[in-house]
Amino acid sequence: MLYEESLWFKDIIERHVEPNSLVLNIGSSTKKFIEVDQPYIKKNLFDELAKKYCSVKNIDIKQAEGVDFVGDVTDTNFTDTLKQLNPSMIICSNLLEHLENRKTFCDALIQIMNKETLLIISVPYSFPYHEDPIDTLYRPDIKELQKAFPSLKLVEGEIVDCGFYFALISKGMELGNQFLYFMKTLLRMFFALISFNKKKIENLSWNFKRASATCVVFKM
Repeated sequence: MLYEESLWFKDIIERHVEPNSLVLNIGSSTKKFIEVDQPYIKKNLFDELAKKYCSVKNIDIKQAEGVDFVGDVTDTNFTDTLKQLNPSMIICSNLLEHLENRKTFCDALIQIMNKETLLIISVPYSFPYHEDPIDTLYRPDIKELQKAFPSLKLVEGEIVDCGFYFALISKGMELGNQFLYFMKTLLRMFFALISFNKKKIENLSWNFKRASATCVVFKM
């Protein structure tokens, strides 16, 4: 999740989530990822949910610190377990692009929902190839993402501009190191251009493009 993306989630939580709700965070990753690697997730999502006295259950396919339920959402037995929790909100962020069986997974999310559940989805819209462990290059706009959940109603959606990719990569670097990274990138781009290395040109060109995410809210 990118920082600007997390601000979109914060706004959704402020406007749509009722106090004392049960929230399922599917594909949560670890406590370290949420609190250390991307601490703005904790600040803009989990701290906001805590202010509303919401209970959050983290769900992932891998056992790790911070994961409350371990299982495969496409397993019907596991889906039934999650459905019985009767969640008010389901979060699924930056996961769909890493799935080979995306349709089965999306159908399973619908099965977990009840009539009052809000499903909050985010997916990269403009972002380079990134394996975790695979990347199917699924980069839908709002209409394309809605097609993955044909039985649900779109409450709202936005393609969130997250800034230049270079700024995302160099974030946290000292100013001098940012400048050095930028100059090295330009030099690498120059050599890629004169050698006609299309793959390197494509990869390096992302430093000068803007990243964005498609973010939507669905309900039954």
